[in-house]
Amino acid sequence: MKSCCLPLSTPGSLRSARLWPRLALLLVLLALVLVVLPGRVGASERGEVLIPIHVAAGTNLIHLARDYCHTPGDWRRIAAINKLAEPYLIIRDTTLQVPLSLLIVEPLTARVAAVNGPVSLHTADGRTSPLHTEDTVAAGQTVVTGPDGYTHLILPDNTYTRVEPDARFTIAYLFRLADGTIKADFGLERGSLVHWVRQKLRANDTFRTRTPIAVTGIRGTEYRLKTEEAEANTVETLRGRVQVAAGGRTVALTAGQGTRVRAGAAPERVRALPAPPAGETIEPLYRTLPVQIDAPAHATAKQFRLRLTNDDQGQATAIDQTTAAGSAFTIGNLADGRYFAFLTALDAEGFESAPTGPMPLTLRTVPPAPLITAPQTNGTLWGTSGRIEWLASDQADHYQVELAADAGFTRLLDRRDVREPRYTTPELAPGAYHVRVRTVAADRFETLFSMPVAWKLVPVPDMGTMEATANTRPVLQWPAMAEGWHYDLQVASDEAFTSLVYAREGLATTSCTLEEQLNPGTYHVRLRGTFNGEPLTPWTPPQQLTIKPKPLGWEELLMGVVTLGIILL
Repeated sequence: MKSCCLPLSTPGSLRSARLWPRLALLLVLLALVLVVLPGRVGASERGEVLIPIHVAAGTNLIHLARDYCHTPGDWRRIAAINKLAEPYLIIRDTTLQVPLSLLIVEPLTARVAAVNGPVSLHTADGRTSPLHTEDTVAAGQTVVTGPDGYTHLILPDNTYTRVEPDARFTIAYLFRLADGTIKADFGLERGSLVHWVRQKLRANDTFRTRTPIAVTGIRGTEYRLKTEEAEANTVETLRGRVQVAAGGRTVALTAGQGTRVRAGAAPERVRALPAPPAGETIEPLYRTLPVQIDAPAHATAKQFRLRLTNDDQGQATAIDQTTAAGSAFTIGNLADGRYFAFLTALDAEGFESAPTGPMPLTLRTVPPAPLITAPQTNGTLWGTSGRIEWLASDQADHYQVELAADAGFTRLLDRRDVREPRYTTPELAPGAYHVRVRTVAADRFETLFSMPVAWKLVPVPDMGTMEATANTRPVLQWPAMAEGWHYDLQVASDEAFTSLVYAREGLATTSCTLEEQLNPGTYHVRLRGTFNGEPLTPWTPPQQLTIKPKPLGWEELLMGVVTLGIILL
């Protein structure tokens, strides 16, 4: 269990050629640390940062100094700092505090794997710049996320940290020792983060996060650390084991456990996290925005949290929402693509479950569902068939049209694939009908159906004999469309009704005598039903009105005889 006293003589100086350059680098690193987190990085001697070194079996102070320090003679200072007296015995599997300036270190950085929303980098000399993917974050630098900002940091040895919105996260120190182990110490001033250490740490590895209230340390795990409350921290272990130290007491959390630490107090009792929620309300494919996802049923949850990420590890966050139990998530701003959903439950005290996920989720809104332009909802079409039109899509290979006798489309009358953005129904009896359309892309992707349009098919009103002579005023008659309706009437010399020769609005009867005689020729007549001055139907299809020349009278006959006589003479 113990290592022996030091021998009277010590080994010669090792690595002396590297002493001063490395010492200068370490002093710069130390200055950064002290500026960013003064007095919070670790125990100190005259302001120096002390690094915990694990005592391995079979070592002693001389060996420890030889293996980790610039000079073997540094054992004396290590002994003084740790209050060791002769015979300078050290016990294996304990920890000694060693000044950072004495250690041979290789400075390391964190790589930025993903950034979403406003995230900035603050350096010890007061500079601030936006943080971008593939940037690096070094010791003494601080990452600050905005209200909707996230960043995913990759640390050495496949360790990950996700910094969540409204957070201030500092790397106090991050380096590799001469034996290859890694020392990492972070500060979380506010906000929340998730640490994920994928493999168990070695005995001399250190991975700690400090808040103004507590210190957490792990050996290989995944856990959340939250500082939403000014006077309290929440720690939730998702995998592995976490130690939480505060108020002179340390508690251990295993997977599925959490605790809360309040300022100046020891960690509260360990409690079980809520059970992970079921994910059956999340569909694999959504075709339109906003995306609506119902919160699942859960025995104890008061809220649910949904994260959509760009990766199946859940690190590169795209969307993060919270909703109350019994309600739904509404995602209104999301680009088309493939995502992974992670769903958690929060109980009445705010403790959050382990996530359910990843659940693949694809959003594809292009091409969109068609927009029917004719007929209008509850509109009227005249004749024995109807013509349906919608806006064309350049993403469409073809369209699928459904015609039904009911709004639920259970009584289909026709289903047809068409290439053009229009469709003419088969011959139909007068009545009410429903139509809807969807787009089919070249890769066979089908959009949602359009909003169904209800419409009526009505026979063209029979206006009787549409003939008159030029010396009479035409009388037009038609059957009533509905009780209490009025009618608009137009007569034109062209089918486009650009040259009107007669027009009336708001006719209260189903007949009209034109007020003027018309010249011989062919005219076009149409009408529509109105109520309180508002049109209720489209114009009927044009019907032809023929005006014949008036019959010859005795004056015309006499003139003809005279004219003929003159010609014969």
